This record gives sequence, structure tokens and C-alpha cells, in this order.
Amino acid sequence: MGNLTGNSIWARFAIPGALALLLCAVASAQELKRLPPVEPADAETQAVFNMPTEPPFRFNTTPISFESQQPLPSPPETPEVVPIGPPIKIAPIEQQQPWEDWGAYQIPLNGCSTCGECRCEPCTATTRAGRFLWLIQHAVCCTDPCYEPAWRPLEDSAFFVNSARPQGTMRFRWDAGFGLSTPDRAEFFWAKPGRGPSPTGVYVPDVDYMTLYQYTETGGKKFSATFEYKYMEVDPEGAPHGAGFGDMTIGTKTLLFDNGLFQVAFLMKTHMPAGRVSRGLGTGHVSLEPIVVVGIHVAAESYLQIEVGEWIPIAADPTYGGSILHMATSFNHTLAYPAPSSPLIGTLELDTWSFQAGAYTNSLGQATSASGAMYAQTSAGIRWFICKDYDVGASLATGVTNQHWADFLFRTDFRVRF
Repeated sequence: MGNLTGNSIWARFAIPGALALLLCAVASAQELKRLPPVEPADAETQAVFNMPTEPPFRFNTTPISFESQQPLPSPPETPEVVPIGPPIKIAPIEQQQPWEDWGAYQIPLNGCSTCGECRCEPCTATTRAGRFLWLIQHAVCCTDPCYEPAWRPLEDSAFFVNSARPQGTMRFRWDAGFGLSTPDRAEFFWAKPGRGPSPTGVYVPDVDYMTLYQYTETGGKKFSATFEYKYMEVDPEGAPHGAGFGDMTIGTKTLLFDNGLFQVAFLMKTHMPAGRVSRGLGTGHVSLEPIVVVGIHVAAESYLQIEVGEWIPIAADPTYGGSILHMATSFNHTLAYPAPSSPLIGTLELDTWSFQAGAYTNSLGQATSASGAMYAQTSAGIRWFICKDYDVGASLATGVTNQHWADFLFRTDFRVRF
């Protein structure tokens, strides 16, 4: 075999390559013939990656014309008159006896309220007196289902009257009394001469005092327990000055009735001797004090606090010690709202103490019967509820009878609720 030259080698590979390219071109032409024709794209449409195939939404910018709308019909010249029929006759009001006409009531008497619940039983009375008694019975025994018991500032604003509703409270109170006469009367303020402060003269005509109280109340919605202690400073006329801790008081409070109109509670206080008797810081004996407290809603922004209590000394001096009937009333009224949910409430109060037994030392140094006497004082105060948990207030009391506990008593409160 002869030797292969360079030209013969390229010729041997070029011929098969050309045939392969020709076959690929023929196959591509046949594949293109089988594809569907492609429509030309709109000139305004731009190629966007993953562009949707739906046509774009276009607003109709043609102006609206009102010329083609039909005009509204004009009103008739003479309006049509529709007869209303014959007048309705109202039955005459039945004649009632004078004792039956006790006023009308604007509350439902069918036994059901607007909260979807019913009272104990519907009212079947036909007279006003019967409906009145039915309302009293249901107010006491069947609480309105719409009523939600809750502490409210207006119910707890008095300075010298207890509140009916139990509420967790810590109170700091400061009293400054001037000119308290006959302090040994019935051994209510301090003990008789000899056991209590010994006068430098014949008797102690009056005394000035200052007292700081710390009061704590804790419990639930219907019951609470209370504890109070005090630090006193007494400055009597004609007797040595004294200062120190005074007697302590523990008690309980039970809410008996509670509805939207009134609340009734029972308090039981026990005053225990803890102060130094010879310095006038205590009475030297135990005292019990049952109290009934009533709260009445007289108006939307007015409330009445009432209490009646009996102070009963135990193991007191047979001659000087005696029971005292205490009654107090406070009228509370909202004066303003310096801020939302922050009322400013004013109070007007009247307190009386009726001495049922006991004695006191007169200007001759002799024991004189205290039975039948009455002390009375009035007070005016103002209390600001900063918010639901805090309030501050001050009150000024003065005696209105010839003999009284203090000529002037200035009281300030700061309370925290929890």
C-alpha cells in the first residue's frame, strides 16, 4: 500500500461530515413543518417573564351623558287624601279608693326582665298597694338579674359612717380634735379619774388630741374582716400630756342584702384595751359594738349612708361605764369629674351619741349621771377618687350641742383598695 498524504486524509473525513450535516438539516426542516403556526404578538404587549395569558383589563373612559335619561314625573297638583277612620274611644279610668292611689310604677310587672331571665314569680296584684308590697318582696328576695354587684365610689365616701359593701382596703386616717369636753363620760374616750389621767386640779374640763389610725379590711364579696390600731397624742387641760399606742379594734362585716336600690350590712366590732390607761390612751376595758349599716341610692349621682350602732362596755367601772346609742347619716353627692372615672364627691354628715347610762366628772369633781344626754355633731367633707384604687379626702366636723366630743375635729383620709 502506498503512503497517505495530508490532502487524502482531509478528503477521507470531510465527505462523511458533509453527509451528516445534510441529514440534520433535512430532519430539522421536517420538524418545523409539524409545529403550529405562531400568531404575531401585539405591538403594545411587552414580553414579561411569566406574563399571564389573559388580556389586560381596561376601563371604559367614555363620558356619562344624562341627556338620554327619562325625566322624573312631577307631583300631582292636588295630593290624595286618605281617610283615617272614625276616632277611637278610650275607656274611662276606674274609680280607685284613696289608699289605692299610691303612685304609678314604670317597671315591668309581668315577672320578666330585659336580660332574658324572669323574677321569682309574676305580679298578680290588682291594686297599687299590692304592687307596692310585691315590689318590696322582690327587691329583698329576688335580685334583678341585670344587676351586677360591684364597689362604687359613691357608696363609700362618708368619713364618719361605715360602708355597707365589703371591700379590701387599707386606710390611713389622721384626726385632730380640739376642745373635747368631759372625756371620762361613760368611759368612752378614757377611764374615770384615778384609773385614767389624774387631774392636777378638780377635774379635766377638755382635751385636745391627735390620732393616727391604720385600718385594714380584707375578705370577699359578702364578708370581710377588719383590724385597726392607732397612735395617739393627748394634751388635756389640767392633766399630764400623754402619747403612745391606743386601743385596738377587730371586727367583721357581712353584707345581708344587695340590689340596685339599697344595701344592708351587719358589722360587729370588738374594742380591746391596748393603750396606757393612766395616760388617757385607752379605756382599760373591752367594748362590743354591733352596727347595722344601710346604703340607699337616692339618685344617679346621690347616695345615702346610714348606720345605727350600740356601744356596750364590758367590765367597765360600774358607776362611770355606760352604753351609748350611736346613729349617723351621710349624704354623698358627685360634684364633678376632674378626669374620666375620677369623681369628686362631697359629703354632709350628722352624728349623734345618746348616753343610756354611766357618769362623768363635773366641775366640782363629783360623779354626775350621764344618762339621757346626747352629743351631736355635723360635718362637711370632700373626697377625690383619683382612680379605682386610690382616694384622698378631708372633712371638718363641729359640735352642735352644748356638750360634745370636740369643738372642731379635722379628719383626713388616704385609702388604697386591693
